[in-house]
Amino acid sequence: MDEDCARPNVSSSEQGLPRSTVAKLIKDVTPPDFKCSPDAQALLNECLSEFIQMLTAEANEQSSKEKKNTLSEAHVLSALKTLGFERYAAACEGDGIKYQNSKAALRAEHKRKRKVQQSQISEEELTRMQQELFAGARQRMATEQSGVSDPLL
Repeated sequence: MDEDCARPNVSSSEQGLPRSTVAKLIKDVTPPDFKCSPDAQALLNECLSEFIQMLTAEANEQSSKEKKNTLSEAHVLSALKTLGFERYAAACEGDGIKYQNSKAALRAEHKRKRKVQQSQISEEELTRMQQELFAGARQRMATEQSGVSDPLL
């Protein structure tokens, strides 16, 4: 049983991260043969919890200044910079851009699939029609380049 959970006077916000999460973080950043004592893991958990609380409090202050009720990515990035973690803020901004781009690509793919489903035409038929349009455009372009006027006009 977790020691923090056994103490009745500790609120859930003071319990920290799950031990398995802290253990995974340690494992991800250390060599495979590295060992970390339970006391060191508990200390890291306390430090991580304190960091998250400070960051959240600062981000909340930023959002309150803007009279916003919801913390946004910008509030968290601003809080990181205010607390002196500019390097981490820059890394997070880069990751945020990658995330937004992947989210946009995913939305575009869902939109394309929805259009295919709603069109009542199979994807193969749509591809064939697209190829015909491309072939026609290439033919018109070749005709224009050779100086012959387009008979369809």
